[in-house]
Amino acid sequence: MTDKELVRRRFTVAMGSYEDSAVAQRSIASRLAALIGTYAARQCAGRVLEIGCGTGLLTRGLLEVAKPEELYLNDLCGAFECFYSDLPGGAVHFVAGDAESVRLPDRLDLIASASAVQWLDDPVGFIAGCRQHLDRGGCIAFSTFGPGNLREVSALSGHSLFYPSLPCWEERLSAFYCLLHCEESELQLRFSSPRDVLLHLKRTGVTGIGRNAWTKQALQAFCRSYEEKFGDGGGVTLTYRPVYVIAKKQ
Repeated sequence: MTDKELVRRRFTVAMGSYEDSAVAQRSIASRLAALIGTYAARQCAGRVLEIGCGTGLLTRGLLEVAKPEELYLNDLCGAFECFYSDLPGGAVHFVAGDAESVRLPDRLDLIASASAVQWLDDPVGFIAGCRQHLDRGGCIAFSTFGPGNLREVSALSGHSLFYPSLPCWEERLSAFYCLLHCEESELQLRFSSPRDVLLHLKRTGVTGIGRNAWTKQALQAFCRSYEEKFGDGGGVTLTYRPVYVIAKKQ
């Protein structure tokens, strides 16, 4: 089970640094927005809900694709609402809270989410259940991460979220949706040092699965092992494994 209070605190602390540091997440949100424009453009103009809106990387892409009649923005961190003060009032509604327990709107044309559902306790079950909030012909479009995501860190720390594979998503969701597009890819970032990797993760809030503070000895050992296994003398890597799914309610 995910410690969602810890996740909420870590992302709230990272609010001020997320926009500049979320290089992979920005690329993923851009790709997802493009896929939505291709496969679900009509739904973008209706009633839209975004799960895990954060600072608005996907939100801005959705607004470029179309101007929804009603836009509902959900995030575990209520503090993120301040990022949407420039959006026109009346048609934009912020829904703070855990998406698995908060009351979500119904009769939606589109539910979208970028780089967020992996933090849920039951991501596949949640996405399957989203069909009850969709209107007839409504679509769900999301990105999450697959096995091997942040593999360098998980190999050394032993900490990792559970990442269902794309075939798992396809098998489970095909019972409830018509799958329009499924895709997986890899984004590899490079950093000067393992300390820069850890700083990147802290600045993007992606540290919500471990409570233990680094001791000097543990940090030194981690950095040494990271350089040995994932360095090439000119820096180190950090690998993201995004998964994209666009599906229509049957």
